[in-house]
This record gives sequence, structure tokens and C-alpha cells, in this order.
Amino acid sequence: MERVRETALAVLMLFLLTGSLFIIYSLLMWQVLPKALGMSLLFALVLLKSTITSLRNYQAPQELNSTDAGFIKFILLSILSVFFIVLFISYLLKSQQQAAYIVLGISLITIKKAVDFLPAD
Repeated sequence: MERVRETALAVLMLFLLTGSLFIIYSLLMWQVLPKALGMSLLFALVLLKSTITSLRNYQAPQELNSTDAGFIKFILLSILSVFFIVLFISYLLKSQQQAAYIVLGISLITIKKAVDFLPAD
């Protein structure tokens, strides 16, 4: 049962991450807030809180070693850099070159940081 809760926790966190990035993208590009997605993210946040609370009651806290923490940071920074690349392409298509170059710079910095966290075998 705890394994199901851990899987639900991971799926909810990924949904919240991608949904938040999509909302930011739609606000930047189209100046529109997708209300249905926002409401579903709020519902997912409530589910995430209850899942975390139930896991805290059933399982002793486990510590991550440095390799696990570095790999998690690498994955999150990789997702963020892909989001910045999508923003870069969108700004280029809208002929906003100054904003596109700023986003490209941020994306390159994010990629460099992600590579720094890549676990070495």
C-alpha cells in the first residue's frame, strides 16, 4: 500500500510541475490563464498534501544519499531547461528577439547546472 502512495506522490508531483510550466507558458505567450487546468492543479495539490500526510504517518523518514539527490536535481533542471528552450522558440516565432536571447542564456545556464549535478559513475 505504501508503494502505491509513493507512486501516486510522484505522479502528482510531475502533474503539478508540468501543469505549472504550461500555465506559465500560456500566461507568457497568450496572456490567458487556463482556468480548468488551474482548478485541476489546485485539486491535485490537495491530493498531494493528503498523500504526503498519509505517507508521513506510515513510513519512517528515509534519507537520500548524495547520488540520489544529485540525480533528482539533474532531472528537474533538465525539465526546466527544456521548458526554457520551448520559450526560446516561441519568442523567436513571435519575433521578440531580445526576450528570446535572454531565455536562451537562462537555458544555457540551466543546462550547465544540470550537467554539474549529473552523477559520475
